[in-house]
Amino acid sequence: MTINAALRLMAGTVILVSLALGTYVNEYWYYLTGFVGLNLFQSAFTKWCPAVAIFQMIGLKAESCSTPGMTVNQGVHIIAGLIVMATVGAVMFAAISNQVLIVTAIVGASLAQSAFTGWCPAIMIARMLGMKQTTA
Repeated sequence: MTINAALRLMAGTVILVSLALGTYVNEYWYYLTGFVGLNLFQSAFTKWCPAVAIFQMIGLKAESCSTPGMTVNQGVHIIAGLIVMATVGAVMFAAISNQVLIVTAIVGASLAQSAFTGWCPAIMIARMLGMKQTTA
C-alpha cells in the first residue's frame, strides 16, 4: 500500500466513523468530519498531512510524478475535501437537513474503498481534468 492509498483509507474511515458518531452520539462529531475535509483540501496544496509522517515511519512507499503539475492524488484531495467541507458546513452552519450528509458518507466510503481498488469517481474526474498520474 502506498502513502496516498493509506491516506485515502484513513480519511474515508474517519469520515464514516465521525458521521456515525455525529448522527448517533453528538452532532459535535461533525466538526471532526469537517476537519478531515479541510485537511484533505490543504494537503492537496501543501503536500503535507500529519498522517504522512506516520505512514513514512511504518515504511509505506511514496508515489512520484515525472512531469510537473497537479497530480491525480492532489485532485482527489481537492474534490473530496471541498465536498466534505460543503456538506458538513451546510448542516452545521446553514441548518440544512442532516440528510445531505449522505453525500459525505458516499465520499468517505469511496475514499476508503479506493485504497484497495485504486479507483473512485474523484480519481476519474481528476484524470479527466488532466491531472498527472503518479507511480509508486
